[in-house]
Amino acid sequence: MNTANTRHFLWHWCRYAICDAAARAFGWPTLVSAAVFGYLLPKVGIGAISNQIESNVAVAVVSWAIGFVVYLFAAFFKAHRLLRPLAVTVTDDVRSPDFAFHDQVRGHNVAVIARNRSDVHLKDCIAYVMNAPQRDGSISARIVEKFDLPPKSKKTVFVAYWFSRELPNTDDKDIGLNGPSGACFGGSVCEVPGPAALLHIRIHPQDADSKDLCCRVWIDESARRLRAAQLPD
Repeated sequence: MNTANTRHFLWHWCRYAICDAAARAFGWPTLVSAAVFGYLLPKVGIGAISNQIESNVAVAVVSWAIGFVVYLFAAFFKAHRLLRPLAVTVTDDVRSPDFAFHDQVRGHNVAVIARNRSDVHLKDCIAYVMNAPQRDGSISARIVEKFDLPPKSKKTVFVAYWFSRELPNTDDKDIGLNGPSGACFGGSVCEVPGPAALLHIRIHPQDADSKDLCCRVWIDESARRLRAAQLPD
């Protein structure tokens, strides 16, 4: 974490802690500590403030400070999620509603699940396959989908597909990559040659850091389905 990100993190850490402590001034950390202090201090002879109002104010201030320390720990995780809001995983257990699945033709999908762990709205997120093959033989980024991620929400982005077919038709030989619809049939079809591929997937929000994921996608010929496994960072 560089210096700018460290300052950003510390600022949001303190901000979250102060806001939570102020908003929950009568939350359980404050109430429990006030009850404990109110009971224990006279027992040990520390209840030295003769004025009852001043005594109550002192207990309340100390209790709020203890509550602030408790919320400071919780705010650490909130600030961390704000700087790194995205969590991304890959799955082959979901099916796109846009693909067929019946007795003769079965569509299989690989999808990325993007989760927004923060309490901010991530707008204009774009999912890419960074190493997609192009028609001219080059390798470059391919846009898959554009979407928003409200706080604490998740989005399933379908990135690859494969079809199995019953005789006399044959199964697909290559793995297809999802993307925007073309102006004509086959206009934006993109396929990875062969029964397996390593895909580099990136989720890029407008106002936050991108999150990358690498996965292996392959055709399981024995099970006649499309498989995916996430690779370590």
